[in-house]
Amino acid sequence: GVQEEMRRKCPICRATIPPSKEMVSMLHTYRATKKELEDHNDTSSEHYHLTCSLLERAEAEVGADWDGMTFLEDNNDKHTGRTLLMPEYVHKAFRGGDVKTALRWITANQTEDRVNSVFGMFSCLATALMLKSLTLMTLLLQLGADVDRRDFQGQTLICSMFCPEMLSECGVIERARLLLSWGASFPREVCVSTARMYGRHELANLLESELGGRRCEIVNLSVQPELNGKTCVAE
Repeated sequence: GVQEEMRRKCPICRATIPPSKEMVSMLHTYRATKKELEDHNDTSSEHYHLTCSLLERAEAEVGADWDGMTFLEDNNDKHTGRTLLMPEYVHKAFRGGDVKTALRWITANQTEDRVNSVFGMFSCLATALMLKSLTLMTLLLQLGADVDRRDFQGQTLICSMFCPEMLSECGVIERARLLLSWGASFPREVCVSTARMYGRHELANLLESELGGRRCEIVNLSVQPELNGKTCVAE
């Protein structure tokens, strides 16, 4: 209504305020999930109705007058500039299991942010995820890989895991737990519902917890003060 329209306009110049990158990402996630369910003729399940409801809410928040392209940049987003392209030989090294060659190239020039380079549509971290290499994912995150880097659909890496192919793989909960421990963001309701739909109840339980899989710092512990400042991963 009028109040909603007022909320989306600048109070000074009255220009329409574009949606945030996070809002756009959620919109794309819900649309992709809805399409995937429809492609599988799953239009009567609770998961489908929940996705439709969340999509409707996201479309309302973004606004019917959104141009489909403009969004608010995050001042803290280190990838608003040009993305570095990964050389083909490095990508082949990743795919072929030659981790030493790939990491040698990444660490050779820290100023270029090579750990967040891409080849085609895939970043280094996304490639490691597809290779199911928990060790390589950990190394890349330690070197500064952006856990919430978005793909061409606006999805974060952890969101891309919630498809039938990946949810059917072994080790999916360990990879999700690793991404969560590094602060990965995700639409909780859709991801939990999807995980349960494909029988991944342990993963769904982890995602339902607000602190599930998160790395937390211990503070103000009087019983064992020597633990203050240390970190742990919440279950």
